[in-house]
Amino acid sequence: MQVTKYWKPLIDTYNKDPFATKVNPDLNEYVTQKALSGLFVLLAAEELKIRKNPSARVDDLLKKVFGSLDNKQ
Repeated sequence: MQVTKYWKPLIDTYNKDPFATKVNPDLNEYVTQKALSGLFVLLAAEELKIRKNPSARVDDLLKKVFGSLDNKQ
């Protein structure tokens, strides 16, 4: 598959549309940014679970960091 060969010309053409949301024409950078965004979404979901559910605090560090939340209103 030769995605890298077609990505930049395709995205450059797409980005010329004044109504289009601009997309990064550098495929490596685009994929890296999307992967990082996905990781942060997963981290946020895990943190929310830890904050809401004390039993999700499975080790001493999590208990230390999030343990004081039980006493707050």
